[in-house]
Amino acid sequence: MIWAVAHSNVALVKYWGRAPGPGHQPAGTSVSLTLDGLASGARVEERPAGSADRVGWDPPGPVAELSRFVTLARARLGIGHPLDVLITSNFPVAAGLASSASAYAALTTALAALAPGRPSADGLAALARQGSGSACRSMLGGFVQWRPGADAGAVTQLAPPEHWPLAVLVAVTDAGPKRVPSREGMLRTRATSPFYEAWLTAGGVDLTVVREAVRARDLPALGAATERNALRMHAAALGAEPPLLYWEATTVSVMREVWRLREDGVPAFFTVDAGPQVKVLCEPADADRVERALAGVPGVLRVLRSRPGGAPRTGPEPPSWAAPHASPGPPGDEKGPAA
Repeated sequence: MIWAVAHSNVALVKYWGRAPGPGHQPAGTSVSLTLDGLASGARVEERPAGSADRVGWDPPGPVAELSRFVTLARARLGIGHPLDVLITSNFPVAAGLASSASAYAALTTALAALAPGRPSADGLAALARQGSGSACRSMLGGFVQWRPGADAGAVTQLAPPEHWPLAVLVAVTDAGPKRVPSREGMLRTRATSPFYEAWLTAGGVDLTVVREAVRARDLPALGAATERNALRMHAAALGAEPPLLYWEATTVSVMREVWRLREDGVPAFFTVDAGPQVKVLCEPADADRVERALAGVPGVLRVLRSRPGGAPRTGPEPPSWAAPHASPGPPGDEKGPAA
């Protein structure tokens, strides 16, 4: 049995839109920060020859998509035995917190440990992307860039986690699944929003600012560009037909609270991915004050605290939060004959 754990990531320069054609390529370059506190675990074990793969999520997730990925990954990695696969996470899934990114990064890492060969890092990043585009960013720790292209180096680490120990506070405003999945939302935005091309152009400007701010550890520059990029992404989505509104009323209240903190002299900056949760960047010395402020906003369910995280890791034992899933068994779903 293999366990792999990978972390979610928060996009500082957003990936919102795929390039035409195969390969799950982004329309523009993104930059993300891997989050130590938000993790998914993948438990993988070989099953008897002649049986079928058994795959499952806990809490429940899209089994058909997971089954297709396992079939693809086994073929690419040369894994002959059918598998028992379970994905679990320590934070809300399908809620705009990049749970699919950490899930498929963890699963790709676990499957690679069973492969008869030694897959390259670039090959594994490309494989993880077939499950979730942003999963390739969770294959690396710290600050990560993902640019269009299938060549080596499309996914690179800009800086390791220890380069800049920022605090990241996540205000959870709705723990349920979002109504429109990111994949569908990106397609709709690209196809129907009159703001889409302007969004891509503006993202290139933000990219330059964010990369330099990471290098210099310049929080005001990073925060201003990150906020601007997030709001422009959502503006493009709002321009889709029909419109895409991922926010809840509490989402807006949290953003206003972050602005109030800055007016009071606390350098805190928000970003919002395709969901209602708000991620807030600040220096560690300000984290307690920011956490209290976010927790005090009516409608905030809880505040998750994180920091820059590392690359996926493997081992024979689950993390403590996944201990109930230590042994194979349900939930799961058998999908056809073994490949």
